[in-house]
Amino acid sequence: MKQHLKKFILLALRACDGLPMPQGALVGAVQNLARPGAPTQGDVLEALRDAETDGYVCGVSDDLSETSWTLTIPKGVHKARQL
Repeated sequence: MKQHLKKFILLALRACDGLPMPQGALVGAVQNLARPGAPTQGDVLEALRDAETDGYVCGVSDDLSETSWTLTIPKGVHKARQL
C-alpha cells in the first residue's frame, strides 16, 4: 500500500504546480485519492517520510505553521510527470 500512497502523494503535489501544500491538506488529498483503501493519517505520513527519504518531496516547517510539502526539482517533478 505504501507504494500506492507515494504515487498519490506525487500526484497531489503535481496538481499544486510548484506551490507548497500544507501537510494537513496533503494528507486529506491522498486519503481521498486512495479510496476505497481508507489509509490512516499514519499510513500517509509514513509514505510521505519515505518519499522524502527517496528524494521526491521536500518538507519545510517553521514555528508559525505546519509543515508544507513540495516536489523536489528535478527528481520529484520528473517522477510525478511519469504518473
